Amino acid sequence: MARRYCTINDVKQYLPPNITLEGDNPIPNFRNPSPESAKNIDLDFFIEEASSQIDANIGVIYDVPLVQKNNGGEISYPHPIPVICAILSAQMYYNQPLQGADRQYSEAQKTRFDWAMNELVRIQNGEIRLSGQRSTKGDRFVRSTLRGAPKNPAEGGRSKGQNQ
Repeated sequence: MARRYCTINDVKQYLPPNITLEGDNPIPNFRNPSPESAKNIDLDFFIEEASSQIDANIGVIYDVPLVQKNNGGEISYPHPIPVICAILSAQMYYNQPLQGADRQYSEAQKTRFDWAMNELVRIQNGEIRLSGQRSTKGDRFVRSTLRGAPKNPAEGGRSKGQNQ
């Protein structure tokens, strides 16, 4: 099982406002035609899926799963991994159970999703370095502390994303 790179509360920030979240309904009623539509157990599944997708994308550069480090007094995963995970989880959740066959996205959703995928490509290309994480590619040593960021194993040393 993959580690969860974000929390349920992180994902809730990126969900549309018309979603009734579990625990946010002050007076739950079984006769309510629009009951709670986002259950915490469902969000956990999508957080795990997004974390696995992140691991698959950056596993060629870093040891995965990533480890939490002390970042300025706060124990967390390196930025932007929690943000990417929250955006991907919210997008996956919104795609499957809520939209069904109607795949309409708002411009804000498209922008956030494109940003998250572009950040993963930038991590693969070595433009963004995840501090405190063990690199798997290097020139002379496994940690590649001598020459800086690890080299991208893709052809030409650059991964290609949607924006490239």
